[in-house]
Amino acid sequence: MTTITITLPDEVAAQLEAKHISPQQLDAFVVTAVKAWLNRHQGKQNAQNIVKERPWSAAFQDSAIDFVNQLIDENKALFEELAHL
Repeated sequence: MTTITITLPDEVAAQLEAKHISPQQLDAFVVTAVKAWLNRHQGKQNAQNIVKERPWSAAFQDSAIDFVNQLIDENKALFEELAHL
């Protein structure tokens, strides 16, 4: 596993603190977001094959991509701030 240090703008850090988001929650979100971002650039068929390989995610077989894209779109400002770091 590789460790990456992300420096957040003070405004974003304050919002995380105000919402009581733990470092573990933030870590999990960032890892999920990066995975989703990487997978977003692959074809839809490739994404469906990945889902089929993991039976635990069968519930999202038809909707995971849309859900992840929505998550990214709803948090676009955060991702843009992270991209500039």
